[in-house]
Amino acid sequence: MKKTLLLFFFCVYSLQAQVTKDYKEAPLQDVLKEISESYGLIFSFSNETVKNKIITLAINNTPIDEILTTLKVLTNLNFKKISDRQVIVSAPNNKVEVCGYLFDETTNEPLSYASIIIESSKTGTIANDDGFFQLGNIDLDDTISIQYVGYKNKTMNASSFKASNCPRIPLFAESTSLEEVLIVEYITKGIDKKIDGSLGILNEELGILPGQSEPDILQSIQLIPGINSPDESASGIQIRGGSSDQNLILWDDIKMYNTGHLFGMISAFNPNVVKNVKIFKGGADPKYGDRVSGVIDISSDQNVPEKFNGGAGINGTHADAFMKIPVSNRIGLIVSGRRSYTDFLETPTYTALSEKVFQNTKIVQGANQVSPGDEEDEEDEEDIGENDFFFYDATAKLIIDAGKNDKIMVSSLYTNNDLKFEINDDEDLITDDLEITNEGASFSWVGTNKGRFHHSLKAYFSKFDSDYQFSERQEQIIEEQSIRKNTVEDIGLDLNITYDLNTKNSLTLGYQFSDNEVFYVVTRESEFENPINESDRVQNKANSMYANYKFSPENKGFINLGVRTSHYSVLDKFYIEPRVNIEYPITDFLRIKATGELRYQPISQLVEFEDTQLRLENNLWIHANDEVPVLESTQFSGGVLFSKNDWNFEIDGYYKNIDGLTSVTNGFNTINNDLSVGKSAIFGVDVLLKKKIKNYRIWLGYTFNDIKFTFPEIQEASFPGNNDITHNFRISNTFEINNWELSAGWLWRSGAPFTDADLVNEEIEFGAANAERLKEYHRLDISAIYRFNLSKTGNWKGQFGASIRNVYNRQIPISISYRLDDNPSTGEIELDQLRQESLGITPNLVFRVSF
Repeated sequence: MKKTLLLFFFCVYSLQAQVTKDYKEAPLQDVLKEISESYGLIFSFSNETVKNKIITLAINNTPIDEILTTLKVLTNLNFKKISDRQVIVSAPNNKVEVCGYLFDETTNEPLSYASIIIESSKTGTIANDDGFFQLGNIDLDDTISIQYVGYKNKTMNASSFKASNCPRIPLFAESTSLEEVLIVEYITKGIDKKIDGSLGILNEELGILPGQSEPDILQSIQLIPGINSPDESASGIQIRGGSSDQNLILWDDIKMYNTGHLFGMISAFNPNVVKNVKIFKGGADPKYGDRVSGVIDISSDQNVPEKFNGGAGINGTHADAFMKIPVSNRIGLIVSGRRSYTDFLETPTYTALSEKVFQNTKIVQGANQVSPGDEEDEEDEEDIGENDFFFYDATAKLIIDAGKNDKIMVSSLYTNNDLKFEINDDEDLITDDLEITNEGASFSWVGTNKGRFHHSLKAYFSKFDSDYQFSERQEQIIEEQSIRKNTVEDIGLDLNITYDLNTKNSLTLGYQFSDNEVFYVVTRESEFENPINESDRVQNKANSMYANYKFSPENKGFINLGVRTSHYSVLDKFYIEPRVNIEYPITDFLRIKATGELRYQPISQLVEFEDTQLRLENNLWIHANDEVPVLESTQFSGGVLFSKNDWNFEIDGYYKNIDGLTSVTNGFNTINNDLSVGKSAIFGVDVLLKKKIKNYRIWLGYTFNDIKFTFPEIQEASFPGNNDITHNFRISNTFEINNWELSAGWLWRSGAPFTDADLVNEEIEFGAANAERLKEYHRLDISAIYRFNLSKTGNWKGQFGASIRNVYNRQIPISISYRLDDNPSTGEIELDQLRQESLGITPNLVFRVSF
């Protein structure tokens, strides 16, 4: 029986194998029917699948697997053999699952939040914290574009994912970034060390920072050693002991004379349209002129948007929105706006900020009996102030790709702060009325010609306007009133050309012109002080030439040798500014550096030692003339930088001497029309230690400053400067896990100097200038951010953030001043001590949506 069955199957197989057939333009359905009969197979298919399929096929004892392969080629259909006798015929699947893991080709680190775009539909998704992305089933013919800031765009065919199971995909850093960036993550994600000695902030990459639920550019840079703000504000930035007005701050090449909202507590620059920031603590390129301290060069996006995108958000003080609009392939428009809602809704965030900003009178009666350093001192006055305050800003930028190597940009900015503040304690009625505006526009044309020539033509207009009125009444009788008006109008032009002699050497030549007018008026009447009626208007035309030679060896060292010469028409003098900036690697991970420069500044702010009024962000800009000297700064620095295995260690020592400081006071006990002139000498050391361990970062920053003022008309001997914060220490941590970013930081610093006073014969008698110290300052800040997708494609994204500044709510005086007042009950003259206290516990929440 067994032999009979084997013979039967052998015969069947032999019959199948002896199949010979020649089909010419035969319907596929008929061919499959005959093959089914000849080979003993069952073909499963829908009539729609094989409809209208005509084939030509020759069979000459051909094995069935070979026939099926030939049929697949001829018909573009799938022939899948699911058993020895059954074959399923189906149309091809033109969809494929697209997924993968993105990583840095050099460091092997995952690349979070990269954009993955389907070119045909311009939809897509973003990678998560691990660099993973998934798009679902898309057409095999589609093209996938992977984009990540600082890396080359990568284009892949969807079909390349067909045979892979979520492959690892390397991205390569842009060659320009490799030439420009010396240390990626100098402090934290998004803060890098550039190869020209500057520090760069790439806002899109900036990670979470302590006490910030969303980025604030001027708050963020205070994490860098050598940069701090003694008054806790965003705009009161001091770089290596220089005052805030001595910093050159640019927004899209527009010179800024007011950089804060809420009178300095919030920066005036919308972070959602900031692209990058370049910071020089010293050794700045000679194209940066007219300031004697640091440089903060802020730029918005310079590329035409590839697609329409934008976002909106709200936090504890204001709401904002921005849009990036591709008008065409070569023209783009970026607009943004922010406005506070504090004039009709007060949140805990605003309450904390306003309590600090609007504290005209933190008075301790009998001030000479109470130590201003005691934390337990109680404020005798109740919280009786009322304020009506709001701010807003708007920006717009037009970007034109004029040619392959030429780009034209037009940018504008407008900021406004408006305040009406009143205190009424049944004894005195104190009123402050202040409005500050800053507007500007710029034009820029940059390009490259023949590969070696780089040209740039820029022009700007900037106008700052401050109008302040103060009055103090007792029983409807004016005891004191003052008016302060300040206006700066500035128009400028910059033309430069750079020639690359070869890959290592380049030479830049440039010319700048500016026409500015500075006006101020100060009037003050008080029963306890001499009246003031001071005004000045100065118009100046400045012509400057500059040159810079740069040598860049292959070891990533550099030598910058520059010179700048300027002529100011109001003084009819020439000023020459040599500049040197050198960094040289000793080994692959150790380098030495040094800078030296002489710089001049014609427009600066008055130094005011004794001030009992509000006037945060209301210092007076003045222009040098026959009575007011040009600021002159000589500064040197030297240091060592170590970077290896995610360790960064840097130490810098510096010396800065500034001549020409001008004060409106002629001593602490006399305020009159005379101006006093002095100088400052600054010695300091900056130290940074940073370590990264996977997604955890920790860094420690320390700054030592010794700042001495010399004002012979105030005091014969030198005395500590108003901003002499001797020790400044900060420790910060950040940690990323899944969609969360967490941060905590602790700040400690020495107390600021102040001048003590006493009441003698119904007059204020001041002690030695700035001889006393306030209590040391410290606070703890924390923050958290959660990012998530609002749509399956990832086109709509959300972000929720929370932060607390000064977690343990420690408040101490950060400045002290005095005034005379008469007691309405006794009629006796009393000495009031006025305090500006530090910021209390300040919570903030933010919610953002972007698309």
